[in-house]
Amino acid sequence: MGTCCSSPCRDRVPHNHPTKFKVTNVDDEGKELGSGIMELTQRELVLHTHKRDAVRWPYLCLRRYGYDSNLFSFESGRRCLTGQGIFAFKCSRAEEIFNLLQDLMQCNSISVVEEPVVITRNAAELELPRTPQTAE
Repeated sequence: MGTCCSSPCRDRVPHNHPTKFKVTNVDDEGKELGSGIMELTQRELVLHTHKRDAVRWPYLCLRRYGYDSNLFSFESGRRCLTGQGIFAFKCSRAEEIFNLLQDLMQCNSISVVEEPVVITRNAAELELPRTPQTAE
């Protein structure tokens, strides 16, 4: 049994599928880099493509995410296999991806709101951003 992109009908995701979305990865200038299927599972975002193994971003490693019109984007932290970075995907259902991700984050009690953490070291105060940590 393979992923949804290893079968001949990999592009046949219904337009209203509740957890799978046709997406096109774009760079900073909007140039298309490749297309695939974005799947939201209970614990991670998964990008299934035609040319490579699935790419996974655990929700605990996401720093922030959002959408604008037909563009869904997120920032991953350094603990992701891809490393830290900002990833953008064109999708006619970008708002649906955002809403589903928001629901999944709330159900799993994951917060991506960065709050300052004050650490006192030799009477000097340092403010460091708090990012979600993964259990290791």
